[in-house]
Amino acid sequence: MAFILEDEFGDIIAKARRGLGLTVGQVATESGIEAKDISQMENYTKKPSRDEVDKIASTLQLDSNKLNAIATESWSPKATETKYDPSLEVITITAKVGGYPVHAYLLICTKTREAAVIDTAANPQTIIDRIDKININPKLILLTHAHGDHANGLQDLEDALNCPTWIHANEPKPRSQNDLQLLRHGDIISVGNLKIKTLDTPGHTPGGCSFYARSTVIVGDALFAGSVGNASISYEKLLSSVQENLLSLPKHTVLFPGHGPATTVEEEINHNPFF
Repeated sequence: MAFILEDEFGDIIAKARRGLGLTVGQVATESGIEAKDISQMENYTKKPSRDEVDKIASTLQLDSNKLNAIATESWSPKATETKYDPSLEVITITAKVGGYPVHAYLLICTKTREAAVIDTAANPQTIIDRIDKININPKLILLTHAHGDHANGLQDLEDALNCPTWIHANEPKPRSQNDLQLLRHGDIISVGNLKIKTLDTPGHTPGGCSFYARSTVIVGDALFAGSVGNASISYEKLLSSVQENLLSLPKHTVLFPGHGPATTVEEEINHNPFF
């Protein structure tokens, strides 16, 4: 595949099964596939046939054709050669937390060189070094959610950058050097000439949110290319918030997740089996 997806077939069916509150045995009974085979599919020790994909998709309320494209590794998001407004740049910093890559982002107003740091990737020094290298002026830190791989090291980052942190009002609060600034759906924050809009995307966490600037959205762990985040809080809220607040955006909008490759609204409408 051109890109390695954050979630492939086994992850997707496990997330959908858990989201619906089903055991492997219940999926087996409903689909007519043996439980051991389903477990092996979730653990990547057995590849599904098309018939098995269809039966599992029907049981788990997933789109069969989209799921099969991922099962057969015949789809990955197209390379996103994004055409940003000249005043906007997106820079991705990738670190490994627990063995898995995680992204932090910088949204930069190129006219003023002011910037927003989005998430910490649990690696504040990498972010600090990058900021120093490209000579920008960070004005604030935004957190999509408070899980450790996105918020650890926040105090070090705040201390080095001397700027406030914003997080959704419904999200558990990480340790901070300062009083955290609280956001709600629709709130807009300015960084130089850049306007960043808060979009509610809860379900993975109570107050998970995404940050929308022109044709770009930083989506945290609400959505991955071809998948969604773990619905630790609410599967229904996760799917509905992604559908209503992300997939309703213009089709060319680029979605940058906390893990895995970037994608677009159009790619997800056409290829994400959860929708």
